[in-house]
Amino acid sequence: MANPSEYKDFSVCLLLAFLPLFLAADPGSARAEGAARPVGFYIEAALSSNPSLGSMLRRVEMKRNEAHRAGALDDPKLWLALSNVPTGSWSLREEDMTGKEIGLSQMFPSPGKRDRASRMAALEKEQAEFDLAEMRNMLRADVKMAYAELSTVRAQAELVRRTRAILEQLVAVSREMFAVGKGRQPDVLRGQIEHQKMREMLLMLENRERVLSIRINTLAALPPSETVPALDNLPEPSLPHDARALRVIYTEERPARKAVRARVEKGGVAVLQAESEGRPDFEVSASYMQRDAMPDGAGRPDLVSAMVSMTLPVWRRGKVDPGIRAMTAEREMAARDLESLDNEAAGAIEGGLSSFGNFAAVAKLYRTTLIPQAEQAVLSNFEAYRVGRIDFPMVMDSLMTELSFRREYLGMVGEMHMTMARLEAAVGRELR
Repeated sequence: MANPSEYKDFSVCLLLAFLPLFLAADPGSARAEGAARPVGFYIEAALSSNPSLGSMLRRVEMKRNEAHRAGALDDPKLWLALSNVPTGSWSLREEDMTGKEIGLSQMFPSPGKRDRASRMAALEKEQAEFDLAEMRNMLRADVKMAYAELSTVRAQAELVRRTRAILEQLVAVSREMFAVGKGRQPDVLRGQIEHQKMREMLLMLENRERVLSIRINTLAALPPSETVPALDNLPEPSLPHDARALRVIYTEERPARKAVRARVEKGGVAVLQAESEGRPDFEVSASYMQRDAMPDGAGRPDLVSAMVSMTLPVWRRGKVDPGIRAMTAEREMAARDLESLDNEAAGAIEGGLSSFGNFAAVAKLYRTTLIPQAEQAVLSNFEAYRVGRIDFPMVMDSLMTELSFRREYLGMVGEMHMTMARLEAAVGRELR
């Protein structure tokens, strides 16, 4: 029968052989085979095929055509008439005023109405275009966040798989040592419990990976059940802008802000248009009357008529004034919406910068201090366990600590990328 210490020496040598691979391996290296699919692929697919964007594009086209026709005149009116026909004889020659008439009339709005209608329609078209750009901006940010989270979850899952494989070897060793009377049953049970806890952790990560795969496919207008291939590994990103620069970018480039400003301007034009309802519109008409000869053969000259008529906006209190108040309220509402958007964006920028800085500091702490120290602790504990200076739980704890630090580091990097995407959504363009 083999010496129990031989089991221990062999097991520790085996684990020490696995350990450098665990410490040096890239979490993304064991993902799905094939070239990594960059985030740009999903952004391009989303921006070209997402049905919501297609719907908004049709709305822009609708508003563009409405702008073309907004300032057009009303259709002219043509009339044909028999005038002053006596009902006794129904003769067109008996009465001097009887005749056959053809006429044409055209309505002309009060000066400025057509120009303001055209301007309002043009501003609605601009607003629709900015709304489309904002949808593209938000969709790009959503894709980036889903991509970053999916890449992070996959890296964490791979890290858990590798750690679990090492833990499985460690549990097997402790079980063998207990079988030959060298190990302790609590060590075996502790190892089995930790092994199953990591199985639960892996199941949660795999489920989250499936949910995120469905989400990124849906955003990119791909079949939800389509397998997402390997993704790019996420390095620690840098943010080359401070709060002031981001606010300037937001003011100049955020499509949502441009859309609200178009609403504010449209509201001002709408107030002027409502005020013009208190001024008359004009209708110009002309007609030609052809008259037949009298019964005795005497000829009658044809007649020409012309007329200018106008509306009388006498119901100002019940019609015009309420319209002015309604358009004024709409303009003020747009102005308040712009103020609210500015405040919301300022908060998003300040909060995003604060979060990004915190995540970056924590990620650096893990990368430069905690993870290297945890690696050294694991190596030291394995060596101490081999010579019998520490017990099994200390080895287990050091291994779990390193796993926790590495997972946290991956999570911090993923949060940095997602925060960057939120900042891009807040300011209206990509920041790298």
